[in-house]
Amino acid sequence: MACPLLLYSGESQDSFKETIEMFKVQDETAELGLCVGVIAALVWGIGLSLYGFQQASGQLSWAAWGLQLCGGIVTCLLIPLVLVRGRGRTLARVEEPADRR
Repeated sequence: MACPLLLYSGESQDSFKETIEMFKVQDETAELGLCVGVIAALVWGIGLSLYGFQQASGQLSWAAWGLQLCGGIVTCLLIPLVLVRGRGRTLARVEEPADRR
């Protein structure tokens, strides 16, 4: 997610500060996406556990329950990060300088 910043000797100090500020915003956005994913995964796990407790002992397949639990948690963690990266790529295309197009 985070990529190293390169500063060339010809760049001004203001340009360097703007680059660092932009880097921090991107990092905070990814962190927020991960936090949302963790909260969604916790809600998914608790909900699926409550559903499992409501089933009769012979009706519940532990293999299917385990797959649903793992799949739901992985999905909850990946989707917010993918959306954050997609948003970043879209913003980079929109803000691309006219001479590069």
